[in-house]
Amino acid sequence: FKGKCQLAGQTSNVYGFRAEEHYAGSEVVSYGQLAGDIDNIAALGKLTCSKAAGCFNQIAKAVKKCVKSNPDFVRDTIAAAEAAYKLSAQADVEAFVASKSDTLFGELANMAMGEFNSASDIENFVNEYVSGNLKAQVASDASAAIAEAKELAIQWCAGDCTDESAAFVKSLFNGMHGGQCLDASQFCGSCKDNAHAFLDGGNSIPCCLDEVIQKGIQATTT
Repeated sequence: FKGKCQLAGQTSNVYGFRAEEHYAGSEVVSYGQLAGDIDNIAALGKLTCSKAAGCFNQIAKAVKKCVKSNPDFVRDTIAAAEAAYKLSAQADVEAFVASKSDTLFGELANMAMGEFNSASDIENFVNEYVSGNLKAQVASDASAAIAEAKELAIQWCAGDCTDESAAFVKSLFNGMHGGQCLDASQFCGSCKDNAHAFLDGGNSIPCCLDEVIQKGIQATTT
């Protein structure tokens, strides 16, 4: 990463180190720990607002140049990513899924991993079971979703929503922490009750964050 992407890349690495240090030694992460990490995430978000557009354009330009010089660039890149995943991450992912074997997520993830072992498996599945009209609709919907996501991002950054949302989420997580709510991977029971108590206490979701949430809900229900 160079040019407009350099600072974003460096800061992302710094956040990664801070996150590793923050959660080091924690077998179970609490909402209190998540609250303590919000400021770092917010700083990364603000940097993204200031640098993401320029970095994206720089990457897009580089990708177009690569495609022009190598018509198989996309396929080669996917193959390289698959090789890197199998070498450095596949065993960890499989171990994680195995540890969740008694959950619905574990069952679904295990089924997906058994069915799809490569990008070509996914491509073959789509070609076999998805009609041409549906593919066109999916492509159209994806283009519309990208455009809407871009507009939301512009509004988010222009309205300084990062600080406002970070303050809210930090307060929410601190409010959820405590009592029987000790594990951030769980939301039911005490954690849910603490969240409701926080919101019922007059703490409102910031409008800009609520808009993003509502758009997400619409995208998954339409």
